[in-house]
Amino acid sequence: MTKRNRILALILASLMLLSAAACSDSGTNEETAAITAGDTAAEITETEPVPEETGPVAELPDKTYDGEEVMFLTSHNSGYDWYSSYEIYAEEMTGQLINDAVFTRNNTIEELLDIKIAQTKLENCHTTAKSSITAGDKQFDVVMPYMNNTITLAVEGSLLDLKQIPYLDLDKPWWDTRANKDLIINDRLFITTGDISILDNECTMVMFFNKDMIGQFGLESPYDLVKEYGWTIDKVNEMAHVVTNDKDGDGKMTNDDMWGISIADNAPISFYFGAGERVVQADDNGELQLMLGSNRAIDVFDKITNLCYSTEVLSRHTTGNAGFDSVCASFNAGNIMFVTFALVDINGLRDAEFEFGILPYPLYDETQKEYNNLISTGLVSSTSIPNTCENTEVVGVTLEAMAYYSTSTLTPAYYDNALKTRYVRDEESGEMLDIIFATRVYDLGFIFNWGNAGSMVTNMYTAKQTEYASNWEKIQKAATKAMGKALEQFAEIP
Repeated sequence: MTKRNRILALILASLMLLSAAACSDSGTNEETAAITAGDTAAEITETEPVPEETGPVAELPDKTYDGEEVMFLTSHNSGYDWYSSYEIYAEEMTGQLINDAVFTRNNTIEELLDIKIAQTKLENCHTTAKSSITAGDKQFDVVMPYMNNTITLAVEGSLLDLKQIPYLDLDKPWWDTRANKDLIINDRLFITTGDISILDNECTMVMFFNKDMIGQFGLESPYDLVKEYGWTIDKVNEMAHVVTNDKDGDGKMTNDDMWGISIADNAPISFYFGAGERVVQADDNGELQLMLGSNRAIDVFDKITNLCYSTEVLSRHTTGNAGFDSVCASFNAGNIMFVTFALVDINGLRDAEFEFGILPYPLYDETQKEYNNLISTGLVSSTSIPNTCENTEVVGVTLEAMAYYSTSTLTPAYYDNALKTRYVRDEESGEMLDIIFATRVYDLGFIFNWGNAGSMVTNMYTAKQTEYASNWEKIQKAATKAMGKALEQFAEIP
């Protein structure tokens, strides 16, 4: 065993103990959110033999880098702190679960590679990245603005192709294979994510449900329906309509009555992607094609409108009180069976005194082979390397090591401990999370929103429009032109 492998063995033992021991009660939503809750990590007092490796191992160089600093530019969100970056840098051990996992991971990598991981965390992360790259000041080695903003840097030619970075093995499981596939442009990848990040998990669109109401109304188990591929838009619609009723008998439907489902403003587009539809998709030659005009897309939208425009669902169209806080209050009071949120919104449901669970978005019909769960990319940090980076080797090694070691630190802290054993209250929801995280959707048309193609479904829902084909016809020319212009810009990047 080489010196480097002996170090790895000791490190892995410590990491396994940390991830296994770090578990306790969380803080409140007002304090932060699931990712920053004040969870106490157990102190590591001993090491154990490292089990034999059963999975892929990062192929890192057997060398060190003389204390070279790798500077990350990350996002701070003062309005909604839970959308700030907490997964890249931790100054010290604090007893908080995520913080301590990040600190342990970074300390491991710094000692192994003799590097220094540093962070500049700013509110205006995107504009700072743009001005820094334009000025050529070489201040940042990795930039991590929200994905919808980062993609504009790629169009401008400000980012490097991650597929060409030394030691960055994007085929390994600690990188998101769906992101690497769906975010390819002209056979280049400028942004990605994976175990190095947790905001991609937090911003995944999901459904929560009241388990007691399922039993009360004698309905089928949503878990069984998911497993049997019977969890469809029509089934959700059917179950929701069984539940909705004028609970207080006053002849008016308000938040105090019983609702089968609440529809958030981003739920229709989540249903659309969940049904297997896309804004754009690459053809067999890797060329992007707009997909909104198909007959199946029209049929999917019809199913969505039948559900989301119904007077028997709680939405902006049925009451004036369908905002996030009021919906959370109604759900926690036992008045809503299904709610349509992002995973991070589980923090608003902590006051529920009943058992609730998590579900993927439904299928179009029983013949659909895979679930699809949209990521709200406007608030997801992406990993990118600016074209001003001077030492791509040390940056590539650092990113690969951080993603790899996150599987033993950050991912267990967030996924297994923070979700499966504390905020989620049943084992089946853990199985649903496995399905959800394995079937996340990235769509360049949704991210770029060429000619308003990415926002068409949401805009139609807001205006309560039903003529899908005619709306697509109105924007098709502009969307095609905007996409073509962007692709031409990408083609010109050296």
